[in-house]
Amino acid sequence: MNQDLWDRSSGEETTADALLAQIVNSHVDGVTYIGGEPLQQGEELLTLSERIRKIGLDIVLFTGYEPEEFDDLQKSVADLASVIIAGRYVECMRDTYLTHRGSSNQKVIIKDESLRRFYSGEARQVEIIITEDSETYLGFPEDFLGDASSDSDHRLNL
Repeated sequence: MNQDLWDRSSGEETTADALLAQIVNSHVDGVTYIGGEPLQQGEELLTLSERIRKIGLDIVLFTGYEPEEFDDLQKSVADLASVIIAGRYVECMRDTYLTHRGSSNQKVIIKDESLRRFYSGEARQVEIIITEDSETYLGFPEDFLGDASSDSDHRLNL
């Protein structure tokens, strides 16, 4: 966890019931758990995960832990996940061509076969939004555009 980017005193406490109500009312297909470190939430995360699975939603879990490091409670949460992205981010192994991981040491563990098609590929994507006033690039456009991102006069011909 990057202490400089995450303030433990911010945010708000809530209950598993309140979160589940928000999830149900948002009409989503699944829930993604991401940092700080979701598996440090213990019993509360297990309770929420059991309820999410009971209503038929998928769970994607991003964790800095390796599966062999899970304690019993963390393993119980991971057992409910449809997909697990596991392992610490390692800067020297950063790979912007990976779709769901930041560094090549991280593992994608697909437990729900219906999600394999989406999570097994490593096709990098860039979304380009062009309006009258601006161009916005989402993803990792520096490699995608080559030198174009540093050349303000360059335009893409679509």
